[in-house]
Amino acid sequence: MSVPPWLTALHARPFCRFKDSWFRMTNARALRPVIDHAIGADNMVFTHVPINEDIATPPGIPLPGAIVERLIAEASYHVVLKQCFCRTTWNCEQYPSGFGCTFLGEGARQIHKGMGRHVGKDEALEHYRRATEMGLVTIIGKFLGDARGLGVRDHNRLMTICHCCPCCCVRTATPYATRDYRDLFEKLEGLTVEVDSDLCLGCGTCVDACIFASRSVSGGTAAVGEECRGCGLCATRCPTGASRLRIDDPDYIEECIARIGSHVNVW
Repeated sequence: MSVPPWLTALHARPFCRFKDSWFRMTNARALRPVIDHAIGADNMVFTHVPINEDIATPPGIPLPGAIVERLIAEASYHVVLKQCFCRTTWNCEQYPSGFGCTFLGEGARQIHKGMGRHVGKDEALEHYRRATEMGLVTIIGKFLGDARGLGVRDHNRLMTICHCCPCCCVRTATPYATRDYRDLFEKLEGLTVEVDSDLCLGCGTCVDACIFASRSVSGGTAAVGEECRGCGLCATRCPTGASRLRIDDPDYIEECIARIGSHVNVW
């Protein structure tokens, strides 16, 4: 049974507003069982799908955006939210608050029509392409909190596609969480993020861009830390092209879809 928009907002906005506190609370042992149950941590997964057009892939293998396009094309149902609660809550000045997430699967049928537009595949694909053009970072996955906030009972059939900005998104609070929570954001299969030391100026632009605090500059050259989640913002922001992304696994698309599909069914 769908819930009205005001009730969804009542659920979502406090979570967005106090995102840093929520993630910090994962460090409190006494609170962990409550938090784990509230967000469904045992069946939660997220993966960034970098939008960079210069990612090196094996010959004949498409860019990561093909993952999102395929999921949208094959999903049984599509809903585009009329607002992004992260951007609305924080009064985002860089990106439109009225540009919301996309939800896929039979569970999306239960989303209130006042909350989102129930659209066809073509419109959902166009929404994703607009997000890419705006420079928003795409994250695909499954989050019980989305289902609860939207009144979707069958949360195992509701896939989230977030179109995230680097200033307001809940994921910007990730560094405050425990390691096991941070690891719920899994890097795309076969993806490597690296730095060309010959091109790097050591300017620190990538350090500022990395929301996972996984960049540093040492000896005048940037370095990629072990907690890089592969969002691609460093490469987007790098003024010289020193930060680069490459994918070596020719089967990465199938592997990613299979992994995400083991948590949520959109077909």
